[in-house]
Amino acid sequence: MESVLMKILWIGQNEPLAHRLGNLLREGGKTDLSIVPTVNAALSQLGHNSFDAALFDLSGGKEGLEQLTLLAVQAPRLPIIAMSASKDGNFAADVVRAGAQDYLAEEDLEAATLRRVFCCAVERHAEHVALIEEKDNYYGVFDHLVEGVFRTTPDGHYLLANVALARIYGYDSPAELMASITDIARKLYVEEGRREEFIRLMQEHDTLSGFESRIYRKDDTIIWISENCRAVRDTQGKLLYYEGTVEDITEQKHAEEQIRRATDELSRSREELRAKNQLMEDNLRMAREIQFTMLPQQYPIFPPNAGSEQSALKFVHRYQPAEAVSGDFFSVNSLSDEEAAVLICDVTGHGIRAALVTAMIRALAEELKALAHDPGMFLRKLNSDLCNILKTTGSPMLTTAFYLTANWRTGMMRFANAGHPKPLLVRRSERSVRALSNASGHGQPALGLFDDPPYQMTEIQLRPGDLLILFTDGIYEVQGPNEELYTQERLMADVRNLIEKPTSELFDKLLEEVLAFSISHEFEDDVCMVGMELAARQAIPSPVKT
Repeated sequence: MESVLMKILWIGQNEPLAHRLGNLLREGGKTDLSIVPTVNAALSQLGHNSFDAALFDLSGGKEGLEQLTLLAVQAPRLPIIAMSASKDGNFAADVVRAGAQDYLAEEDLEAATLRRVFCCAVERHAEHVALIEEKDNYYGVFDHLVEGVFRTTPDGHYLLANVALARIYGYDSPAELMASITDIARKLYVEEGRREEFIRLMQEHDTLSGFESRIYRKDDTIIWISENCRAVRDTQGKLLYYEGTVEDITEQKHAEEQIRRATDELSRSREELRAKNQLMEDNLRMAREIQFTMLPQQYPIFPPNAGSEQSALKFVHRYQPAEAVSGDFFSVNSLSDEEAAVLICDVTGHGIRAALVTAMIRALAEELKALAHDPGMFLRKLNSDLCNILKTTGSPMLTTAFYLTANWRTGMMRFANAGHPKPLLVRRSERSVRALSNASGHGQPALGLFDDPPYQMTEIQLRPGDLLILFTDGIYEVQGPNEELYTQERLMADVRNLIEKPTSELFDKLLEEVLAFSISHEFEDDVCMVGMELAARQAIPSPVKT
């Protein structure tokens, strides 16, 4: 310490004493002494220069103590050593309480003593300043926390609160909060008994977290808070106080309430929707059942006296809706003891809308029995009637259809095609499969598009053992690997490979082949297949003569 220059500020009127002190200090080490007469002058000096310590002349008595306090307050980082002629211990204590770090009587002035007193005073003051800074830092952090911090007594008043807690509760300062809330149970909590519940939990566990309550703010508005707390006890286990944190969770609670209401509303809506869906499913189930009853429940037998196995014309079908109801429809009817009629149609799309159109087509077809022997006129009239109905809806629905009549005795088959996929004529005697085109080779429009287009009737001669396969496009509009479609060509090839199979088994195997090709292993559209087979001649019984 002796090798370091010590800068001392003398404050007082006694210059001779000041110079004497300066000489004594220099004997102990390097010293730079500055002399000012008053506290105001000292403060002015401190504004421009720094000093290690100040020597304060207390010859002014009580007024000197007041000036000492003023200097200590205005320059809290400056160590102050006071001097006077008195050796009174009580006076020395008053001096320290007034803000000095030490007191010296004039008669005790010695170079070694004086230097040691200065060094000790500087060190003590440095420790004091560091402690104050640490305390300021602590309270700075304490008061700038986002969460409220509290310390309360078991009987319900505050020992400590930070700025954040005061702000949460609506008070201007922690002091105002602690002065205003002297009974936490009555003044703070909205629900009666909430403080008692808090204390009960603390007595059981000594800690709690997430204790949520509604509380009154200063302006009597109500907010939600969440408290975390621990009990602080002495070494004998006696409860001293509770301390913890408080978080304002009002917005969270409002959000939870909104979510709860929305959830309740969603539950009600879901229940209503479930009931409506159940009703719709029930309706669709009934519609499905009704639609299936519209399909042939049994096939006509030719001649009528034959058993089903000996019928000259045998029929097979497979029907798979993509949804509950289908846009595909077919009918098989007997026009006479020798002639059958087969109608197959496919309404664009699938589902309820398409199913309703199929129901209309079935009803319209029932009214066209007078034209049933002429496929061209049958489709022409069916198209006209359908157009008239759809015009009133303002929503055209494209419908493809294929209609045929077949005489088992003569083998003559007549047909007309309204934009429908070409049926396959399977000639087992030649192991051939070909698509059945009309005589002109040109396609004709689907039903429901034009008012009165003509539909060409075509005649072909069936041979015993021939099989005619009618189908809707759902059978081949299936996507396989690498976005490859099944196509009609592949359908013909698979039928050719299965040509030796009985018709019913051929249909089942063919569907298996298509599903195996499909990447999803299911049909995406309605599927309808109808087979009509002319029996071999020797299997046909002679009609009974009446």
